[in-house]
Amino acid sequence: MQIGYHECVYTFDGSFEGFLTVVFRAYDDKREPEAIISLDARAQLPMGEIVHVETSMHLAARVRNGIVERSDQNNLRLLHVTFLAESTETNVLLWRYLKKLFKEAPGSYFRNMLDAEVYELIRTARRVKREAHRFQGFVRFQRTRDNMYVAAIDPDHDVVKLLSSHFRARFSDRHWLIYDTRRKYGIYYDMKSVQEVTMAAQVFDLNTGYIKKQARSMDEDYYRTLWQHYYDAINIVERKNHRQMRSSMPGRYWKYLPERNT
Repeated sequence: MQIGYHECVYTFDGSFEGFLTVVFRAYDDKREPEAIISLDARAQLPMGEIVHVETSMHLAARVRNGIVERSDQNNLRLLHVTFLAESTETNVLLWRYLKKLFKEAPGSYFRNMLDAEVYELIRTARRVKREAHRFQGFVRFQRTRDNMYVAAIDPDHDVVKLLSSHFRARFSDRHWLIYDTRRKYGIYYDMKSVQEVTMAAQVFDLNTGYIKKQARSMDEDYYRTLWQHYYDAINIVERKNHRQMRSSMPGRYWKYLPERNT
């Protein structure tokens, strides 16, 4: 820790822009964050001085520009992906990394894999990307009465936005919604653009991921049963390898898969 820095706990609104605003404030005020906690996480605040920082798009943009000047756009995207890990430990890791990035000359630090912060940051980003990649193949859509395709997910990390380009390319000819039931928001594609949305009422069963019966298409239950029968038909009991299945798709991701109920 630098001499002259005073420890405190920062809170913010949970957005990446809010986090960047905290970075600006802490750096400018010469305060050392003991923790950087999103109020959305509803974590128990530790003892000590609490400083809440309101998000400033202007200050966040200054930090963004500073990151790009000292590294590049790809590194900025990497930092954003790391932030999506959603943990107070990751927030403090990013703070330590950015302190070094702003201290060093442009281009001399951010690719140094021998540095502990750089190594851990890249490792965390890979973990987030790995989860997003898994969900590309394990999102199960249901058709609603108004012919929209919706899916519930419950990921460990905030990856729903990382699914946007994949599903937009794959299902460009239909309206779809992928909704994170844990974080209570999702992405909606209207065949023109992808938008971030929230729902006022709970339409998913949080245990199964099924949409409520009154919202489901008339033939949705039939197709779900058909899928389960297909899974049973191709599933060779004698060749079941639960260890390999869990290696490819850990059990915590099976929550909303219809085949899990077969």
